[in-house]
Amino acid sequence: MQVLSVAAITSTLFYAWFSLLKPPLFSLQQHLLRTTTTQASASCFDRDPPIWPKSLIVVQQRVPDADSKVGPAKTITYYDYEAGGNLIQIFPQEEQDGTTNDDKVLWDLELNSGHSYYFNPSQQTCRPMKFPVGILRPNWLEGATPLGPSTSWDGSGRTVCGWTKVDFIDYYVDATTGVPDSWYFHTMKASFQVLEYRENPVIDASLFTPPEYCL
Repeated sequence: MQVLSVAAITSTLFYAWFSLLKPPLFSLQQHLLRTTTTQASASCFDRDPPIWPKSLIVVQQRVPDADSKVGPAKTITYYDYEAGGNLIQIFPQEEQDGTTNDDKVLWDLELNSGHSYYFNPSQQTCRPMKFPVGILRPNWLEGATPLGPSTSWDGSGRTVCGWTKVDFIDYYVDATTGVPDSWYFHTMKASFQVLEYRENPVIDASLFTPPEYCL
């Protein structure tokens, strides 16, 4: 129960902070891109697919297609390749004001051991799964096909470069900075729009420890 307490407190603090975030303003970046868009667009087809850092935290808005089986949600992903863990906290936004019912919150914990756990901290329910491949490697986009340039979802006019892996994902990064902009899961039929991104943070290892009620 001690591990759950630490993880739950961490989740609450991050969610409270990130829920106040709005898509960043890119006025200066827009000005710079007016002179670099052509160059960035051309290079979208020439550059290699992105490689993830050894650790990251990314906050996203999940936006489903009309025929998707999932709903809108705020998600927070904690990825640490060296620690062998990937935790995705999913906060469904089913109410009109965007609030979340704690009973609907889902934590998706994936480990390099091949074990995964889908659990709800509020109800202390858990569904263990086995995925022998473990978590994504930093170079998991290797071999992806370039999609070329397009425009960011956030309305700033920023150019983004895209790659696709057939029947899996479309992945987009800022053409100038390389920071992830969004990705789209083909099977889920949902886009994950990046609201906040931190590269190489120190992540609390307890987040990658399954709670006692999962064991």
